Amino acid sequence: MKKRVAFLFSGRGSLLGAVQDGLNELSSELVLVITNNPKVDFSQLPISEGCYFTCIDHKQYTSRRDHEHEIASLIDRYQIDLIVLGGYRRIFSTEFVERYGHKTINTHPSLLPAFVGDKAQLKAIQKGVRITGATVHFINNEVDQGPIITQAAVEVKPYYTESDLREAIIDVEKLALARAVHLFLEDKLEIKNDVVYVKSGYENELFV
Repeated sequence: MKKRVAFLFSGRGSLLGAVQDGLNELSSELVLVITNNPKVDFSQLPISEGCYFTCIDHKQYTSRRDHEHEIASLIDRYQIDLIVLGGYRRIFSTEFVERYGHKTINTHPSLLPAFVGDKAQLKAIQKGVRITGATVHFINNEVDQGPIITQAAVEVKPYYTESDLREAIIDVEKLALARAVHLFLEDKLEIKNDVVYVKSGYENELFV
């Protein structure tokens, strides 16, 4: 039976293609795409036929609980095996994490644990770091502090603006995310004491 994947995002959906790349040659399919950005033009996104796309705008709900309930109802309806947060700028409640955290992965534009939260690229430039990058991790109840699956590094050029660095990170973030999706869906990951390990025989597949 094919494993079923959901993708959630808030921006332009630039990582959606990476998720689909991670599904290549796997017995899995992207069946659900959710955004909370009502300005997104879904016709410009690489959404395959048969995948359900919807906007669940958090501003239209009186509480976070109601907003999350709407998302959870779709996750359950489509029997999702993996939830991918690709630039989804909402913090989930403890209840959501306890229910879905074991199968929800998030991307972040830094080498965690450095530069958690918003404006990670700008923080890296302001600190004058020479290397930053992208991290893919499981979610937990702390912002950007869940168990790390994989990371990819980017050199911070002296002339980089925040926008330059953002685009450079996206390039490696796509690779890291595709690899994390592949490892998860092939059941090659295990967590011990909040540390992610690649199962024996697949260690080299961790690196991008």
